[in-house]
Amino acid sequence: MLASLQDILDTVKSDKLTYQQKSMLLGNIAERLFDPRELLDYSDEEWQFIENQMICDLNEGYAIYRPRYILPDYRVYLEKGCQFLDLPVPKDLDEVLDGLLILYSHVPSITTFPVYIGRLDELLEPFIEDEESAYIKIKRFLNHVDKTIPDSFCHADIGPYDTRAGRLILRAIVELASPTPNMTIRYDKQKTPRDFAELAAKACLQVSKPSFANDAYYIRDLGEQYGIASCYNALPECGGAYTLTRLRLGTIGRACQTTAEMVEELLPRVARCALSTMDKRHRFLVEQSHFFETSFLVKEGFIQRQNFTSMIAIVGLADAVNHLLKQEGLTETFGKSARGDEISTLIMDKLQQITDAHPGIYVERTHNRYLLHAQVGANNHPEDKANAPAHRIRVGEEPSLLAHLKQSAPFHRYFPAGTGDLFAFDQTYLDHPDAIVDIIDGAFACGYRYITTYLKNTDLIRVTGYLVKKSEVAKYRQGEAVLRDTTWYGSGTDECADVFDRKLRDKTDLNDA
Repeated sequence: MLASLQDILDTVKSDKLTYQQKSMLLGNIAERLFDPRELLDYSDEEWQFIENQMICDLNEGYAIYRPRYILPDYRVYLEKGCQFLDLPVPKDLDEVLDGLLILYSHVPSITTFPVYIGRLDELLEPFIEDEESAYIKIKRFLNHVDKTIPDSFCHADIGPYDTRAGRLILRAIVELASPTPNMTIRYDKQKTPRDFAELAAKACLQVSKPSFANDAYYIRDLGEQYGIASCYNALPECGGAYTLTRLRLGTIGRACQTTAEMVEELLPRVARCALSTMDKRHRFLVEQSHFFETSFLVKEGFIQRQNFTSMIAIVGLADAVNHLLKQEGLTETFGKSARGDEISTLIMDKLQQITDAHPGIYVERTHNRYLLHAQVGANNHPEDKANAPAHRIRVGEEPSLLAHLKQSAPFHRYFPAGTGDLFAFDQTYLDHPDAIVDIIDGAFACGYRYITTYLKNTDLIRVTGYLVKKSEVAKYRQGEAVLRDTTWYGSGTDECADVFDRKLRDKTDLNDA
């Protein structure tokens, strides 16, 4: 939405923001001082759907000067060093860790921090000699990331192969128990040894990371050179995403009296407008901001403009379906309704059809098409409280674990740019990481792309696609300034969607699964 001079003053005067957070917000406000109807040639209809909250641009800004998400190929540094930063090719673990930290401070994103710090185990494995010495250095490196990139949208990947570096990273994240970096294991039971998978599953229970990505599925859609960044966004490595625009399906649905009205009339209008605004954002970023002409990341091969795409996302599928079920005189809810699954499939089939038919601008890497993404939710407007994250079942309405997995799995196919489901377990599962891996294998066999688990009683909790400490959220809610901006987002998302109170999966679910 448009910003004002008052927004600047409110930010400057805030007693809940750190200096760094004020700087980030002031930059975002500056981007939103421009009316996109004048700067980007948005049509009145496109702006109408933004103003009535059916389209949400996540307050990205309109005077766009960098892509939203950047996924550098950090292997370039290992092979060539970095001329712009006067970094030679690293010769040992100390040099590679130091060089990566320097590089990270020069990788921008919508958050001002890097949202992708590479396939860490692959980058570090060639430099591992003495494991205990390496562990101390890797742990210090990860702690440095947590304290200097105070934004848990920062994401690292490991796997699918078992490495010494991967095991040291898993050991370090459990001991540190910090929100940043977020982490994913690219998992493939044909490539990932069972004991390594169980080690990762136990770490995920303890510290909510790493989540498990279905590596074979993502390779099929995006090729081998992809990364999981930010929350769980699957994007081309050596590239990224220009922008992310989301549709509030719950808001759209509540404006309709029938399923046919939503699927055949209003949803197509709103979706085509959203796609059109993305075209216009791309043109400005590529043709007028000169980011790709001026960034050393491009000049030295860390990224290529041709490897960027964009994401059109959804929230509120459950809310749209619940409204339409009510319109049909049914008291059922999404997640426990055969008719609800029929309606949601009609909605997603239509949206996929419209997205696939739209020729995207400057997105050669994804065959000139934008990618659907299941967005995790935010707290940008009161309307967000009426739109549950992605295609997830509303908290408080979840079925049993097995029924939940079977219900949600068919929707993962729509989202090559990322989706995921989360499950909170009790302490019983700490003694059964084998059972967790069995659950993950079963989910992937059913069509899951991404799954994460955590112990419900831990301080470090996965909000949606990112992590926060509940203790930090409590401080923020008491009016204290906190280190990480994601703490505000986690607090707001919990207020909208009760994500701290997901259904607890206990030994009963263990027996059923």
